[in-house]
Amino acid sequence: MTSLVCLDALHEAYDELEQARVRWRGAADALATIRQTLGQAVDLASQQQSFGPLRTLFDEEEAALTFYERAVSRLAEAEERWFALSAALAYEKATMLAGQMPRNRLN
Repeated sequence: MTSLVCLDALHEAYDELEQARVRWRGAADALATIRQTLGQAVDLASQQQSFGPLRTLFDEEEAALTFYERAVSRLAEAEERWFALSAALAYEKATMLAGQMPRNRLN
């Protein structure tokens, strides 16, 4: 008896989920780093009353935030796909074990 959920698709979804997690962690780290740098630069600029050089750091922070938000969105999409395939496979297995699946539906 074989399943209707393609195991290759499930493994592919899991690989995509892991890659999305790695990208998300990297984006979170990059955002935290630029925010720490920006915080230090703002403190220094406040002491020196010179705020001109901060524009570049604010631009970098904005870009890092955009990248992070995109990574969060892709992670959510990858999680949804993996969970959906996992749930479908679990349902499929339960149905097969219960003997309720018509034989003409099996591969």
